[in-house]
Amino acid sequence: MALLRVRDLRVSFETVDGRVDAVNGVDLTVEAGQSLAVVGESGSGKSQLMFAIMGLLARNGTATGSVKFDDAELIGLDDAALNRVRSSQIAMIFQDPMTSLNPYMRIADQMTEVLTLHRGMSRREALAESVRLLDEMEVSDASERIGMYPHEFSGGMRQRVLIAMALACRPRLLIADEPTTALDVTVQSQIMRLLAEVRDRFGTAVILVTHDAGIVAGNCDEMVVLYGGRIMESGAVDRIFVVPRHPYTRGLLKAVPRLDRDDERLPAIPGNPTNPGRLAPGCPFAVRCPRMIERCERESPALVPFPPDGRIACHRPLDQAS
Repeated sequence: MALLRVRDLRVSFETVDGRVDAVNGVDLTVEAGQSLAVVGESGSGKSQLMFAIMGLLARNGTATGSVKFDDAELIGLDDAALNRVRSSQIAMIFQDPMTSLNPYMRIADQMTEVLTLHRGMSRREALAESVRLLDEMEVSDASERIGMYPHEFSGGMRQRVLIAMALACRPRLLIADEPTTALDVTVQSQIMRLLAEVRDRFGTAVILVTHDAGIVAGNCDEMVVLYGGRIMESGAVDRIFVVPRHPYTRGLLKAVPRLDRDDERLPAIPGNPTNPGRLAPGCPFAVRCPRMIERCERESPALVPFPPDGRIACHRPLDQAS
């Protein structure tokens, strides 16, 4: 049985300019211990998809469809029931560690609060466990630095603190929303290694949300490519990196810097990401797609199985030789 099963999930927002459809019929499955990447440009609906799964949408947001965790439906649960799931089963690492941590509280107070509230530890037990978690996340001199404030940590160290806090209640699913944003490549590599170790040591399933396809290879099993709030392509990471079938997927992968390529400039996808408040009736990627035909503008492609292991939503998918 799948750990997380999302079916026909839709997220919309009522704004002063009208309705905005941020997520449009997404289906995905995460197995226990699996690592899934959700990839797409800014505005593709990645974060709102995760917020809907967590029950953290803004007040003007509405989610419909089904989100089942361990076969229990999460859509429609009240705040108390959702808090029980979030405290012990699903944890999320948010995009900006500086705004995710309370700047007025010491790290010790923020970490022990989680442990005393959700695991019933005494203050002394919680402090010892917090230091242990920071040690595991390779925070140097954890027993001393735990008494510091967030601004006294580097960006990479703040991210390690967030991972430690997320693991405090031993969740079965960890959602990492752009965990390497604004970090240099060395620290990015360290953070990704820590997430891999979390999965391997604790059997925690991981959803990695990112706009950077380059950090997916070697770190995830499966990959979902999102655009305009819809899945364009999904499948095994190894297959997609070798043979991308959707033009958008290929565009994302071509924009990844590579040491074996000496191009002066990286190729970019022309145009701008689609406006979720003004979605066209056809494929959301049509106006930017080099393979567009008239059908693409008027008819939205269905997400269908694509051998050997994936799914694709495209009227003119690429073949291996393209």
